[in-house]
Amino acid sequence: MNDRSSQKQNLSGLMVLLLFGVFAVCILSVLISGTRVYDRLTARDQGAYDARTASQYLTTRMHQAQSSDAVSVRSEDGTTVICLREVYELDSYETWLYCRDGWLCELFLFSDAEADLENGEHILPADALEAETDGGLITMRIRDDGGEQVVRVLLRGGEVRP
Repeated sequence: MNDRSSQKQNLSGLMVLLLFGVFAVCILSVLISGTRVYDRLTARDQGAYDARTASQYLTTRMHQAQSSDAVSVRSEDGTTVICLREVYELDSYETWLYCRDGWLCELFLFSDAEADLENGEHILPADALEAETDGGLITMRIRDDGGEQVVRVLLRGGEVRP
């Protein structure tokens, strides 16, 4: 009788251990699948954040211009540049916003200075920036890994200089 009691205890202990193993495997599979979902959501949200932030940054910089005629769109070395002109203490400056080597860049310089697009400060990741003007309306196309975003900015008070 002692053998049967011992076998039942061993079988009972084995069943508990087996149940614990199944429970542990279920927990691990849920954690692994949750991690994958989290990684995908994080990557998607980061892409949306980058696209939204680039368009908001450009829009804000244009709205900070001293007047609507201080904003122009031009091409420098085959690169589309949004130029913001400013006057401080009788000196004229320009801020150039453009895309280069996968980055949205900003370059601040004297209006009559020679500019090298390589010297711009990296602001945000972006593959390309295209802009065109129609009166006081600037239409920008910003491309990055997440696709293309079209933003239209209406400048206050008049025409945009070509």
